[in-house]
Amino acid sequence: MSVAAEATGIRAYGQVLRLPGARAFVAAGILARFPRATLSLGIILLVSAATGSFGAAGVVVAPLVVGMAVAAPLWSSRMDRHGQARVILISLGCLVLSASALLALVLTAAPFWTWLIAAFASGASTPDLTSAVRARWTVLAPESQRTHALALETIGDQMVFISGPPVITAVAAALDPAVAMLGSLALGVVGGVWLASQRRTEPARSGTVGRPRFVLPPAGVVPVALACIALGGVFGAFDVTLVGWAEVDGRPWLAGPAFSALALAIAVGSVVTGARAWTLSPIARFIGFGAAAAVVALALPVTQGSVPVLFIAILALGLMISPVMLSGILVASARAPEGRVTETLAYPTAAMSLGVPIGGVIAGSALDATGPAAALVTIAVALACTTAIAAAGEALLRAVRR
Repeated sequence: MSVAAEATGIRAYGQVLRLPGARAFVAAGILARFPRATLSLGIILLVSAATGSFGAAGVVVAPLVVGMAVAAPLWSSRMDRHGQARVILISLGCLVLSASALLALVLTAAPFWTWLIAAFASGASTPDLTSAVRARWTVLAPESQRTHALALETIGDQMVFISGPPVITAVAAALDPAVAMLGSLALGVVGGVWLASQRRTEPARSGTVGRPRFVLPPAGVVPVALACIALGGVFGAFDVTLVGWAEVDGRPWLAGPAFSALALAIAVGSVVTGARAWTLSPIARFIGFGAAAAVVALALPVTQGSVPVLFIAILALGLMISPVMLSGILVASARAPEGRVTETLAYPTAAMSLGVPIGGVIAGSALDATGPAAALVTIAVALACTTAIAAAGEALLRAVRR
């Protein structure tokens, strides 16, 4: 057994990063994530500046998110069939064209309905390069190091979500929202092209023979994918609720640190989760930590009156959510059919993207009706739904297999 395979704890992260080509595609993957992580915020800033309405901005973002959720598995399926390099370059070209069209339509005050079409096209052109990077790990990292490798990807996601929104907001305020949006696209294109150029770590193409024209998710990943819709609702509810809470508290700037606190806790939790040797299966961890996170989330409405205590509760929630996210990725990785790894890994991400606006709408309605306390409860409800859906789906899957 190699030294890399024997490494445990935090040292194992250094071992997986020393695998041939790993550092290069990890760095490229971080840059490539920026459009998916910040494009919706960039559009909100752009449209709200052009119209003076955050409501209009929210309407434009909705088709963007739907486009991302619908198209991500399709792009990933094509990566499996035709190779990542070719599909990444094509999708990035489509993204640049559609996002530039949206920018031009907004700046020239074109009819509002054209903005919606361009927003959907932009979302549908955005490839899930997170799944592309994770697919490379399934080829490069041996089974004994898979958890550490995928934990690194979760940490990379959180790095982008921690740094991306503040940077794009600062650029929009200092220069112009259009510049911020173009900057995010530029980073994504640089990262995507860099990733596409790394052929040595690219998974082998599965080819087109015997493959259906339209893709359906593998049965094994369906319970987790459906549960991830509710998990995405957690983040949508959190974003909307914490903005409302901060405004009611009279300190709207507190929303930013609250978002960063959750992302930081998820990153730290991912490091700890990946470094630990688990006896429970990934699906058992997904369900168990989902239930624990739901219990922790019940502290949010109770602690909202004290900023320090609320932030402690947010940190605890992030630590509980991180193993849920990582376990979902591990389930998808383990249950991916041969030749469909990238596609299968895209389903949890796409499902979470679909759940974000749903959670935001539900929490926003509760916020308008009764205030932050009720809206914060929706976070716990969404986590409870995550657990229930995964548990019921897994039980049904096992019954069908028997």
